[in-house]
Amino acid sequence: MYCEICGRVIEGDPIPIEVDKAVLYVCRGCAARYGKRAPPQTVQKKPPQSQKAKPPSPRLPPVEVELVENYGEVIRVARQNLGLSREALAAMLGVKETVLRRVEAGQLQPDYALAKKLEKALGVKLLVEAKEEASGAKSGGKVERGLTLGEVVEIREDGEK
Repeated sequence: MYCEICGRVIEGDPIPIEVDKAVLYVCRGCAARYGKRAPPQTVQKKPPQSQKAKPPSPRLPPVEVELVENYGEVIRVARQNLGLSREALAAMLGVKETVLRRVEAGQLQPDYALAKKLEKALGVKLLVEAKEEASGAKSGGKVERGLTLGEVVEIREDGEK
């Protein structure tokens, strides 16, 4: 090994010294002239890190919900009534301003989590329970169904004869 100050070959063990908070390994001659002896370095093992908890998955709606039809206008009007700028509301919600602008313009539908944040921050209702379209009501109480596999087989058999 060579002395890190003078470059001579070090006979024996190198001596660690501290020069300007840097530890250098030097020969005995340089150790006597420069710096002070560095404290012995102990290797500290880091305690094993526990697995980082995954962020909770976005909550799913308890029942089937959908956005109100004019959600963009509702959000914009409520924001303006509160005297908030898009930047301020976006910072409150933890989203980018461009996302908020696209939601207000109706170009982007907010996911369930963002819709809930918007409802809470603005005090408006954006999510409503989804209305199931009853197919029975349209056909006069009868429920229409498609062909079954058995009916398809019967049709082919009849057509081949």
